[in-house]
Amino acid sequence: MGLRRGTPPAEIKEITIMLTRLGWFVVRRRRLVLSFTALFMVVAAVIGTGAFGVLSGGGFNDPSSESAVAADLLDTQFDGGDPNIVLLATPEGGDLSAPDTFAAGVALTERLDGIDGVEQVTSYWSLGGADAMASTDGDTALIVARVVGEDADVELAVETIRDELTGDQGEFQVLLGGAEAVFADIGGTIEGDLLRAELIAIPLTMLLLLFVFRGVVAASLPLFVGVIAVLGTFLSLYVIGSVTDVSIYAINLTTALGLGLSIDYALFIVSRFREELRNGRDVEHAVVRTVETAGKTVLISALTVAASLSALLVFPQYFLRSFAYSGVAVVLLALVGSLLSLTSLLAAIGHRVDALRIGPKRGERADHDGAWHRI
Repeated sequence: MGLRRGTPPAEIKEITIMLTRLGWFVVRRRRLVLSFTALFMVVAAVIGTGAFGVLSGGGFNDPSSESAVAADLLDTQFDGGDPNIVLLATPEGGDLSAPDTFAAGVALTERLDGIDGVEQVTSYWSLGGADAMASTDGDTALIVARVVGEDADVELAVETIRDELTGDQGEFQVLLGGAEAVFADIGGTIEGDLLRAELIAIPLTMLLLLFVFRGVVAASLPLFVGVIAVLGTFLSLYVIGSVTDVSIYAINLTTALGLGLSIDYALFIVSRFREELRNGRDVEHAVVRTVETAGKTVLISALTVAASLSALLVFPQYFLRSFAYSGVAVVLLALVGSLLSLTSLLAAIGHRVDALRIGPKRGERADHDGAWHRI
């Protein structure tokens, strides 16, 4: 249902009729729509933050590839596989083979082996002083192991290892590494990075919107849609991640694309609404006209972007499929937030969209005037 060359006028008319009905719906049911929006945001904020706990750090390999099948066979049939946890132990005295150090190394190995979910524990000391498990200068040794189980069990085991076996362990200073330790750190790192990014991006975005709209209320509206899209996508990822594998990296796309598209779509909606008010329409007809015109632009744009991102679903690696999950969800939520929640809010506040103005009011001028038109 794209608007391209050769599209029959009847299809355009159908889209316009649909958007007109939607416009009158949000005008007449604005309180209901805003109530559902507020409820949705609360639920999404409470439940959606749990998405970090169900997302995974893997998904880079094709599960049907020969290497993946062989690894799965080792794991299920022979209870084996590559080590995914490494402890790097450095003795205080610097001598790995000293009797006290050797005994302490054996004890450290046994402590790791005693943690639930940890298997295949091997160390320099359990192998009787194997040179392959020690540094070339003989002052550091390795303990390797494999953590197995569901993602939540693996995460708990890694946290237990980190709390109980790292740092100062009497005879040793111990560092934690390995794939599972890295993946556990990635989740916290991404969560912290997102918080820092939002603390920087949102204030800067607000300043730019203030410059564009010259009013606090109007400038806040695009961020309103952005919050709906981002929180809603977190909720979607939590639900999807509880059913199938979803990559932790999908979170990055959620915040970037969510804020970007939401602000873009809201700019269309708010600018057109203010323009309709300046042209003399009352609030209700301004909202309907905005949905008919700017809403059509937003609708076609969102469906195009969502359809494009859905192509990632064909890849066998869930790392790539995850971008389709988050991308399609955030686009559709930005669409719904713009066409329903934002327009309902505009119908409720009416002319107050221009409240709390900043700077002098600009004079009216023709559409063909101004620097942006010339550019």
